[in-house]
Amino acid sequence: MRIISSALLLLLFAGPAMAMDDQTTFWRVDGLFTRRISSAPDTQWKASAWVGGDRDKLRLQSSGILTDTGHIEGEGGTQGIDNRLFYSRLIAPFWDAKAGVQLSLFDRGQTRAAFLAGVEGLAPYGIHLDVVAGISETGIASLRLDAEYDILLSQKLVAQPFAEAMLASGNDPAIGLGAGLPRFEVGLRLRYEIEKEFAPFVGVSFEQFTGNTANYAAADGEATSRWRALVGLKVWF
Repeated sequence: MRIISSALLLLLFAGPAMAMDDQTTFWRVDGLFTRRISSAPDTQWKASAWVGGDRDKLRLQSSGILTDTGHIEGEGGTQGIDNRLFYSRLIAPFWDAKAGVQLSLFDRGQTRAAFLAGVEGLAPYGIHLDVVAGISETGIASLRLDAEYDILLSQKLVAQPFAEAMLASGNDPAIGLGAGLPRFEVGLRLRYEIEKEFAPFVGVSFEQFTGNTANYAAADGEATSRWRALVGLKVWF
């Protein structure tokens, strides 16, 4: 955690352009902050930062969900408070390959570390894909898919369908994760870009747990599927 925090400070204060081996180096920070309104409301964040050139980058990501009661929402063991550090390299126009490590904190003090590798970029029709495979310290292999697509309704109004899914090779009852397809979510955000860098949004999403993940959730008295209203803010600089 100390290494990740130090690297994040480097990204934030390094400056937009530095000289490194005669190649211009840039940085960027993105944030997505969402209030998810349902029978069990919570607050979600997804933040990322990178520093590097056109070909090589160092990437940091932090994401998580906190309930109104102060607990970590683990999304059926598919996500805790996740901190990721990646090295990425351009392998094709609009596509990066990446590899790194992840440290996740779940409720009840559970932690999981993992090695990760994946690809991220623009598929045909402008669909943004982020596909990451991992192997955790408990020996469970996983594959996570995040996809989103911007539909320009006007110069400032953008509709963004999105989908998330994860596959897991085994059960991890301590964090509520079941084998197979433990969870998927689909939704739609509608954002208004006051500026390109500052855009509030509203939306709706549907989440479903399956298999043993649904069984673990039901045993803890949690819903196995849920509709949510979304209100939030997207920023970058």
